[in-house]
Order: sequence, then structure tokens, then C-alpha cells
Amino acid sequence: MLLNLDRSRQRMTAEGIDAWVCVLPKHVYYLSGYQSDWLFDMPWAACAILPRDPNLPATLIVHDVELTNLAESPTWMPVVRPYFAAVDGRTFPHYAAVEGVELNPVEQQVLETETRWSESAASSCPESACESLRALGLATARVGFDDLRFRDVCCAKLPELRGLDALPDLIYARQIKTADELALMREAARRNQHCIVSTLECIHEGTLWSEVRRHYCVEAARNDCSPASFFVGAGRKSMGLWANQDYPVPAEQPICLDAMLTYQRYFGDAQRTAVVGTPSRKLEVYWHAVSTAASECYADMRPGIATAALRERAIRTVRDLGIPHFRHAFVHGLGLDHLELPGDGRGFTTFTLEAGMVVNMDLEVCELGFGGIYFEQTMLITPNGSECLYSMPRELARLS
Repeated sequence: MLLNLDRSRQRMTAEGIDAWVCVLPKHVYYLSGYQSDWLFDMPWAACAILPRDPNLPATLIVHDVELTNLAESPTWMPVVRPYFAAVDGRTFPHYAAVEGVELNPVEQQVLETETRWSESAASSCPESACESLRALGLATARVGFDDLRFRDVCCAKLPELRGLDALPDLIYARQIKTADELALMREAARRNQHCIVSTLECIHEGTLWSEVRRHYCVEAARNDCSPASFFVGAGRKSMGLWANQDYPVPAEQPICLDAMLTYQRYFGDAQRTAVVGTPSRKLEVYWHAVSTAASECYADMRPGIATAALRERAIRTVRDLGIPHFRHAFVHGLGLDHLELPGDGRGFTTFTLEAGMVVNMDLEVCELGFGGIYFEQTMLITPNGSECLYSMPRELARLS
């Protein structure tokens, strides 16, 4: 199960919340364990309802087009409630069967579900969510929503419903990863490492940066991942964001990769710095400063450490070793989001590391006229320290 169920219900109890109602795709997936491209493509395609009371059944609401996928990849939630498409006010089931054609067990299950709901299926996700809340006895309860627009629609249909913002609570629940989440994140890191190493191997003096970027994206797809983003570049463009990607990689100057992909919707994220040929003296000095700080800070990751302390240590170390303007150091959580913690969307505020968190620390030099130095990797915070999810060397990658 992806969902940290105990932590979620503990949070609901502490906040006096009777249930969560989630329609953001990542939260539907997190709560129910169900995913599909349709779910992540259509707004309000599905809804997951998690009651605080374990005696009330958790409910997954989906468009009935999803029933085939669900039959092959079921959710743990005991109630699956489909809604049907509606055109000009008339609902209709998505699937049909012709008399006399023998159906396999999966097809039969889909047909039976369609038939069971054919007389009472709602025509939209909000309507079905309201009907589910009524059936659960939660129509007048305190309910947290991850989408306040969806909350307003439901509250208009259920005037006595007390709808609240559940986003901070969901962020809290997702901070500590379950075993199933960690398995996906280890695999995401492994596949991202493969793609980064393969991409570094394709770089030579004169290689167009657009080809480097394309190589990473294609390699990610070959490994059943979705490329999320591929930042930075080479030479003076080895920091920041640049529109023009069609330039050749120079020798002796920094090459920086900030490579992100998703595997089963979970992020793999790492940064590395490389050079073709012999690095310039300045590059060597700058790399030594950043790599020293990285070694110190990553080694110090353990429960109870405030991320502000790691940031202060990194800045002090890098500045003392010769980069007086260094300031870009921060820790962020990783999971279903690239920047999962702190998670409030208002800046990289400090938080305290806990066992079960998965975090990255970004250390970046961004100097106009020179370029960049980038280093980042993913760490699982363990009860007694931390574990790196990447095994590739931390050293400056020297390319031929």
C-alpha cells in the first residue's frame, strides 16, 4: 500500500477530520493505489474517499471507462463506485456486450459492474462523491478536501457538509514513506542513475546540448519511465535555464546535469557535474568546494537534524573554500512531487528530518560568465542515519 494509513488516520483524529476527499490525481493514486493515464489526464476523473473510522469503507470513484484497468489492477479500497458519461443530460455505460459472445473473467467482471450500476450511476464525479458521502453517513461531517473548488461544488450539493482544506494534512501523511513507496523510489533512483550514466557517456567535445537532452529523454522512455525535466547545460550555460539548446559542448568547462524522471509516478532526481578533458583551475577549485560541502552535509543527515543547519553548514563550507557568493543550498522532500517538502508552495522553509523521509539536498553554483557546479542525490532517512539511493560516484565526471 502506498498510503501511510496509520499516520493518515492519526492526523485526521488530531485535526478532528472525519474523512478525506481527494481528486488530485497524485492523491487519488496515493490513497487508493490505483493509477492510469486517464486519471492523470482528465480533471476530476476520479475521487478517493478515506474515512477516519475504519468501520466505514474507503471508496474509489471512477469513470466507468476505468473498469477494465481496475479489473486487472484492483484497488485495496473495498468500494468502487463508477459514474457514467453523460451527453445532453443522458447517461450511458461505456462498455457493451453482444449476446452469444463468451467473455473472459475480466470482461465478465466489467459487464457485471456496469449492469449493477446501470440504473443508479451518477453522471459526474462530484455527484458520485456527494452520493458516497451520504451513503457513508458523512453528509454533515467535517471533511477535508485536496481541491477547494471540488469542495465548493460538494458543499453546494450538501449544505450541511463542513468542508476543510486537507492539503497540509496530506503533505504531513506523505512525509513518511511506506515500504511500497520506498520500493518504487529505489527503482526510480536506479533507473535514473542508468539514464544519467548513459547520457554522460554520449557527451564529447562538440556534441550539441540538444542531443544530450534528447538522449536522456529517450533513455528514460526505454526504461519505462517518463522524463520529467532535464535542466542546465555546458560551458557558460551550465547553470540556469536557457532557451537555445543547439550549441556545442566545450572542453575544459563545466557540464551540469539536473535529471528528473518518474517511475510509476514517483520521482527520481539527481544532479552531477562533468568535464570533457582537463578541467580549468577555477573549475577544480569550485568543484572541490561544493563536493566537500556535499560530503559533509550528506554524511550528517539523520533524524532530528534541521534542514536549516545543513544549509548553513553547506554555505559556510563552500564560502570558506573559495566561492564567496555561494548561497544555493536547500533540502527538499521527494516522492509523488519533485519538491514534496516543505510543501506549502511559499518557499523552502526549514523542517526537521525524520526516519522514513526521502530527501535531496541541492548544492548549486550559478555564476554568469563561468557556468555552474551542481550536485544532488536522494537519501532515505533511517532510524540511525541515512541511506543513499544512488551508487554512482560523487566525483567530478571526467569525459573523453
